[in-house]
Amino acid sequence: MNRPSQIIAGIMATTGIVGLVMTSLPLPSGAETVAPKNTYDPELISRYNSGCVKKLMGKGKTEEQAKQLCQCSMNNMQNKKTQSEAISLLIQSQFSFSKDPETGMPRSLAEYFDGCSA
Repeated sequence: MNRPSQIIAGIMATTGIVGLVMTSLPLPSGAETVAPKNTYDPELISRYNSGCVKKLMGKGKTEEQAKQLCQCSMNNMQNKKTQSEAISLLIQSQFSFSKDPETGMPRSLAEYFDGCSA
């Protein structure tokens, strides 16, 4: 296992924020695909999306709505944070007791949901 994979695996083992599993999330029809500013390891994206979808579905979103919101938030994060910065944010978020009542996600991630809709 190479160093970046070990870091991601370690983070995922210690953080339950958004668990990381490969899941490809389709874009809503008519949505443009624009490459984000920063590229993340696909495993990190998949685990984030997996955990995020579970949280949002627990707050009453359909699976499709949750997938759209989570993919949007990840795209926003990739446009604002490098992978290293995102990993640090996700680790810190795991220890946050302050949750957004609408999403169930840590409030420290709320800004990445801005502009997202499903």
